[in-house]
Amino acid sequence: MNSLQEPIIVFTDGACSGNPGPGGYGVVLRAGKTQRVISGWLGDACTNNIAELTAILRALEAIRDPSRPVHLYSDSAYALGLLTQNWKAKANTELVMTLRRKARDFSRLKLIKIEGHAGHEGNELADKLARAAIVNRATTDEYQKLP
Repeated sequence: MNSLQEPIIVFTDGACSGNPGPGGYGVVLRAGKTQRVISGWLGDACTNNIAELTAILRALEAIRDPSRPVHLYSDSAYALGLLTQNWKAKANTELVMTLRRKARDFSRLKLIKIEGHAGHEGNELADKLARAAIVNRATTDEYQKLP
């Protein structure tokens, strides 16, 4: 398969220590033999929904070619409902509008609901990144070679 036809595999997760409370997000992007991990600190007054939405937005922002197929896995029924079921946002409306606009740029975006904390390796890593961002109050972005 042509490498541009292979889907980019993405796992996202948001985390808060309290709701609201200190928040962070984690993103894992995999394309071929390369993995990119991104995490970010969202401040002391974050909600879990803001963290989940921001994780998906940062993941989409990190993908340079929106014509590539993307399989994005999230454990957030809220975020995926807003994107796939056209739920009406009662809060976080600006963030939701920004995310919806960004998602529309992707012609082959597949959003997939998975269960959180159920042993999905990519989701567990995204969760770990989000929690580390809270503890470290920091943002990271690094590339790694996969075996």
